[in-house]
Amino acid sequence: MTSKKSTSNKRKVLDGLKGAACSRTEEALRKIQSGMALVEEELQTRVLWDRLMRDDKVELEQGDFMVLCGLGWNFLNGPKHKETTKRDVVDFLARVNRKLREQLADLPDVEIGKSPTKAAFVQLQARYERLKKERDELRDYLNRVLTRTHEWHLERLQALRMVRELKEATGVSVVHLHRR
Repeated sequence: MTSKKSTSNKRKVLDGLKGAACSRTEEALRKIQSGMALVEEELQTRVLWDRLMRDDKVELEQGDFMVLCGLGWNFLNGPKHKETTKRDVVDFLARVNRKLREQLADLPDVEIGKSPTKAAFVQLQARYERLKKERDELRDYLNRVLTRTHEWHLERLQALRMVRELKEATGVSVVHLHRR
C-alpha cells in the first residue's frame, strides 16, 4: 500500500529528473551553437584550415566538430538528436566544408614535396571546381550576350523591312546622284 506522501515524493523525483534532462539538452544545444559560432569565426580568419592540417584532415567531420563543442563524438546519433539536431549540424558542416574548399583554392600551393599529400590533392581539386564554376558562369554570360545580340539583329532586320514596305507604299523612290 502506497501512501499519499510516497506518491508525492515519486512525482517530485520524476519532475526533477525531467528538469535535469531538459537542462542537459539545453546545455548541449548551447554548446553546439557556440561551437558553430567558433567554427564560423575560425573559417573567416582561416584558422580552421590550419587546425585541420595539423590533424591531417581536409574537412571538418561531425565527430571532430562534436568534440570541439565539448560533447561526445557520437552525441548526435542518440535517439533524441538523431532526427532533429543532427540534420542541422550536418547541413552546417556541409556549408563549412564547401567554404573551406573555396578558401583552399585561393591559398598558395601546398608544398607537395617528395610524395603528394591529401591536402595537395584536395587543393588541386578545389581549384579545378572553382575554374569549372568560372567557366560555366562565363559560358552563361556569353550565351546571354549572344542571345541579346541575335535579338537586336532580328529587330534591325524587322525595322529595315518596315522601312522598305513604307517606301513602297508611299511610292517614294531615292535617286542616287553620281558625283563627277
